[in-house]
Amino acid sequence: MDKPNLSKSKNQRPQNQKQINEYVKYSGLAFQMAALILLGYWLGSKIDKWLELSIPVFTIILILLFLSVSFYSLIKSLPKD
Repeated sequence: MDKPNLSKSKNQRPQNQKQINEYVKYSGLAFQMAALILLGYWLGSKIDKWLELSIPVFTIILILLFLSVSFYSLIKSLPKD
């Protein structure tokens, strides 16, 4: 009996591994983005409570600040193609 041609599966394995690595990388960035936004919300609400502000000024500012930091991180991690 002839051995099956395994060259196709050998070439396909690195491509699948690359796709999995990219998926893990970008899903990790999504979790990082969510964590930064939640951190901004939590920290801002603590400052607003401490200063007894009626309008959540620091919450809004810190959410926007951490959102911009997370977008900057996302843009820096994109390939340069």
